[in-house]
Amino acid sequence: MASTSFHYAQDIERVFAFVSDPDEVKKRCEALGDMNVRMSSTSDGGIKTVTSTREVEMDLPAFAKKILKPRNTVVEVKAWKDEGEAKTCRFDVDVHGTPVTVKGRIRITPEAKGGCTYAIDFDAHAKVPLIGKKLEQFVEKSTLEGMKEEYEYNARTMG
Repeated sequence: MASTSFHYAQDIERVFAFVSDPDEVKKRCEALGDMNVRMSSTSDGGIKTVTSTREVEMDLPAFAKKILKPRNTVVEVKAWKDEGEAKTCRFDVDVHGTPVTVKGRIRITPEAKGGCTYAIDFDAHAKVPLIGKKLEQFVEKSTLEGMKEEYEYNARTMG
């Protein structure tokens, strides 16, 4: 399992509103280079689900070029809910046409000195014989880099 966390100067409600707003998610995706971004959002029973479908281009190591294309359609589903003072999210990422998925959890919690912590735990899964583990490690590393880019964009944009 991979994990990372980030500190936001903004309070939990501001961060949650920003990261779960489909318009803001679309702007971020496009700003970070994703193409053909489509968004949808639903709310039901206290769960807000935000789905993004987008084309993502990436540099692939030689071993992955036999399995992945440099440009793939990615569908990400995030289901948010309140959990006490925290906001939690279960997310699933599917890279269409590949044996790769990512599943995880996000937790936004208030900090005593102000602001909040945005913590992420996730696993990459690759159903590929022989190189599956190596592919999972590549996907986890790429995902962590993407999460850092998202955080930097969000922190800059929220001001």
